[in-house]
Amino acid sequence: MKQTLTEKILARAAGKESVTPGENIWAKINVLLTHDVCGPGTIGIFKREFGEDAKVFDREGVVIIPDHYIHTRDEKAHRNVATLFDFAQEQDLPYFYPPWTNRYRGVCHVALPELGHVRPGETIVGTDSHTCTHGALGAFSTGIGNTDAGFVMGTGKMLVKVPETIRIVLTATSAPAARPTARSSSPAPAAPRSRSRTA
Repeated sequence: MKQTLTEKILARAAGKESVTPGENIWAKINVLLTHDVCGPGTIGIFKREFGEDAKVFDREGVVIIPDHYIHTRDEKAHRNVATLFDFAQEQDLPYFYPPWTNRYRGVCHVALPELGHVRPGETIVGTDSHTCTHGALGAFSTGIGNTDAGFVMGTGKMLVKVPETIRIVLTATSAPAARPTARSSSPAPAAPRSRSRTA
């Protein structure tokens, strides 16, 4: 049975031979990303549901990169970052990248792949809608809410509805302004009349 890359990744994460669009599966999650906006809420749900002394599903599977509120003087925003510091210390998390230290790496969606946390074939979820960008690197990746993230934090699993796949074919002729130009006095190479791309 032919499957898309997403279906192959999710089938493996569910321990199944294959999955079909629309099917609900329990998927093993490799990486949970959170930051200073949603991290404290996720941690609160995790502790409420699994207990104050509960341990995360995998110390190396939880990545925390504060990057939203770090350049503010707002005390409530600083409280969020302090909550992450405390939790990372309690859980002995190796992949906490705190601001105001030499470990800090900037925007979480840039840092996650740069630091090697995005690997082809894995499942990545994060408490940010931009988490899906990591799918460009061959992973299944999606944004989730605090409740789902709290559950993932405790179990390493998530109920996922296998998504449908959309095929897009682009056909166009480039406008003269979009054509490449030569840097020398020689004429520019002719641009192709039409381009077709299948995604």
